[in-house]
Amino acid sequence: MASPDPGSVAPSGHPGDRCIYGLRIASTFPLADLPPWTGDGRTVDVWVDVGPVPPLADPVVDRPFLQVAADGTSRFQVPGVAAWRVAPDGSRITVDPVEDPAGASQRTFLYGSVFAIVGLRRGLLPVHAACLRFAGGAVAFAGPSGIGKSTLAARLVLRGYPLLADDVTMLDLSAPGGPLVLPAFPRLKLWQDAMDRLGLPAEGLERARPTLDKFHLPVGEAFQGQPARLKAMVFLEGRGATRPGLRRLTLMETLERSGDMLYRPQMMVRLGLKAERMAAIPRLMSALGGAYAHCRLGDEAELDALLAALADAGA
Repeated sequence: MASPDPGSVAPSGHPGDRCIYGLRIASTFPLADLPPWTGDGRTVDVWVDVGPVPPLADPVVDRPFLQVAADGTSRFQVPGVAAWRVAPDGSRITVDPVEDPAGASQRTFLYGSVFAIVGLRRGLLPVHAACLRFAGGAVAFAGPSGIGKSTLAARLVLRGYPLLADDVTMLDLSAPGGPLVLPAFPRLKLWQDAMDRLGLPAEGLERARPTLDKFHLPVGEAFQGQPARLKAMVFLEGRGATRPGLRRLTLMETLERSGDMLYRPQMMVRLGLKAERMAAIPRLMSALGGAYAHCRLGDEAELDALLAALADAGA
């Protein structure tokens, strides 16, 4: 399938354009979950099409899932799913799918790792966090896989807090006034056991991947589609944490957790962004005045205490 030719269509794209992370996206195949572009008449930021994506010739980085050429072209591959090529400036994505380019597995990686590469190429910072809007601004909840970021986000959505992002929170550290959260799309990814605990039926929901008991849960109007100023970064801790509740971290404690906060931190290094990676955390913490940790207990009393503590912190 040929990609749209920027020279043969209006520079502003067409009414079918979509939006993710504040970017205007034009695609030759449907991008389910992504909201329509409702912004200004600016030109398309990223073109997405289908085509051959062979291994890069003579890459300077050659890893099992990621290749990078000397000019910055990236090739990301998930065996059995697809290969994606990202232009050096993040302006074009070509997908070579094993099956449907718009399938659930293909979209899972496109909206995650592939658009993380796009964001990095455009000077943005993807962090491994769920993010919601509070009265005082956005709060991102970071932590290692499995700690319960999406489950906490779902509980907060059920309490009426708008969702900005799940799993990947894209930050613009250069925005005037401080770090800005660029909204993702109106969907959560939840494991079956989490949905059971929350009393949410999985029947009829799309699986994130065919072999996983992990489901795409649309949140509809609970999605916050406008950028929001980041107010706080909270690192989630398990029951083995030394102190319950919300507590402020020292800079050293925050740096020790940076691997849990950055999305695919090794990817930044392999894309030639090691210096940017080293500078990102101090720059972000300086803008926020530090970070917090929160011990998750998983009950409603814990959630009430967290909300009260965040309100006291100005969120």
